[in-house]
Amino acid sequence: MTVPILRFNFASPDGDPATRHEIISAAMELAEWGDRRGVAAVSIDEHHVTGHGWSSNPVMAAAMFLQRTENLFLSIDCALGPLWNPVRLAEDIAFVDTVSGGRLHTTVGLGYREVEYGALGVDFSQRAPLMDHLLRTMLAAWSGSPIVEHDPTARLASATWSKPHPPLYVGGGVRATARRAVRFGLGLSLPAHQPDLARYYQELCGQAGIEPLLIMPAPVNRGMVYLCEDPDKAWHEFGSHILWEAVTYGAWSRDRALSSMHLPGVQSLEEVRSSGRYRFLTPDQLVAEVRDCPDYGALVLHPLVGGMPIDEAWNSLQLLTDDVLPRLA
Repeated sequence: MTVPILRFNFASPDGDPATRHEIISAAMELAEWGDRRGVAAVSIDEHHVTGHGWSSNPVMAAAMFLQRTENLFLSIDCALGPLWNPVRLAEDIAFVDTVSGGRLHTTVGLGYREVEYGALGVDFSQRAPLMDHLLRTMLAAWSGSPIVEHDPTARLASATWSKPHPPLYVGGGVRATARRAVRFGLGLSLPAHQPDLARYYQELCGQAGIEPLLIMPAPVNRGMVYLCEDPDKAWHEFGSHILWEAVTYGAWSRDRALSSMHLPGVQSLEEVRSSGRYRFLTPDQLVAEVRDCPDYGALVLHPLVGGMPIDEAWNSLQLLTDDVLPRLA
């Protein structure tokens, strides 16, 4: 099964407001186009004080995308849980859940950049107990329980649109993450293909008597795809946009890969290209690749990477919707 996904983070090297305006506007239009032509989801994330206009409020962005679309779902991958006020996040997600008719899926994670915690005045060393408090409070709020002690009227609402609550997953790649997901009866979203951790989570679910809900990337990491007619020419003309993002994102943690798209310490375009995390392909190459792999999984386009020219982003998406997807159907 192949799941076409568009990824956006709104970032560009200078973070110029005019550039961001163009990127955000283009992202909405690309999502709207894809929504009517087989794109299954839009994925956005959360980072702070990057200096580059990186998406900092994924719930707000989710509302914008979902208001412009009718079919696709929006996946927050992920919200930095301990940096949010629990009641505020519960309220905001419940609002978007209702507006979209249940098309918002949210993963919450701890994050790893201490500068983000410092900028928002949150103690980085307390992120685990803060996450537990967040999940406990959100689930209680969505259940209709009073939020303020001794005040039965202090509730979000009688219920949420999605039952028993908006789709919520705990994100991370260690055993403590799996235990936290089971403790709160939530799904687990893994950042990479980790079958041992997936089995551990499923075993814990069995012991707790709950149904496992697991999100895990496919065995082969196929990175993010950019469709074009001439891959070598595209790398020459547009590779600098990809290199900027790969170097910027890779520098946030140099010791180990923290997601399937993370390239710690990468510096050169040759390294990025050989990693397979970002790939220019022709439509024929992509169709052949998908047909050869029944469990292909997510087909991720990141069309506006690093301030990619908007015309090129449209070219990539239209090759997907007008050429690739009809042949795969």
